[in-house]
Amino acid sequence: MNYAVVFRAGTAEETAAGVLEFEQDRLRIRGRGNGGAHELEIPFADLYEVRIDRGPNERLKGYPTIVLERRTGQAVEVAPLGALFLHEIADLLASVAQPNGGGEVLAVRVPLKPGCLDRARTLLAKGPPLDPGVLGLSAHEVYLDESNALFVFRGAHVRARVDKAMRHPAVWRAGLAWQGCFAGPPHIIDPGEHTVEGPPAYRWSTARPTPMP
Repeated sequence: MNYAVVFRAGTAEETAAGVLEFEQDRLRIRGRGNGGAHELEIPFADLYEVRIDRGPNERLKGYPTIVLERRTGQAVEVAPLGALFLHEIADLLASVAQPNGGGEVLAVRVPLKPGCLDRARTLLAKGPPLDPGVLGLSAHEVYLDESNALFVFRGAHVRARVDKAMRHPAVWRAGLAWQGCFAGPPHIIDPGEHTVEGPPAYRWSTARPTPMP
């Protein structure tokens, strides 16, 4: 399965035009830029996050961009030449990404009160309500929009770990600061029910242990 794309790896300034190919166990991206030929191979096992960036600073050649986060290399940005293929490619990539090495994924959505987006970002800069390191997770992200906060927990036995943590008094105390933002109770959802666009407001992983403000 092949798609015409423009792409850029890591902090490189040059954007190349070429083709994205799905192979049996890896993704191959090849093309040419002003500096000559470029070719990338990304094993599916090395791919741990896929997201769509639509902001003007993230676009390649004016196209919305799919960001591929890797365990062993810099991120790769890919923009399909045709808006119709954006979600098709993103869904295919998300289906082969291995965010937690075979562990579980738990997604919890909490509605936010109107006007609380900036306050939620400020709270996340101090850390999420549940400490992912203490929980023994492999990765944790929090996504925010005007209406919702989406908490994504990844790791072995993640549901049991999160359930146990929620019953701990220290967690309730830490969560008090969030009560003014939440418009309703949390709901566990299927991760596929929520389309994530843009980078997380908070990210932690065993591969990248530094939280993102």
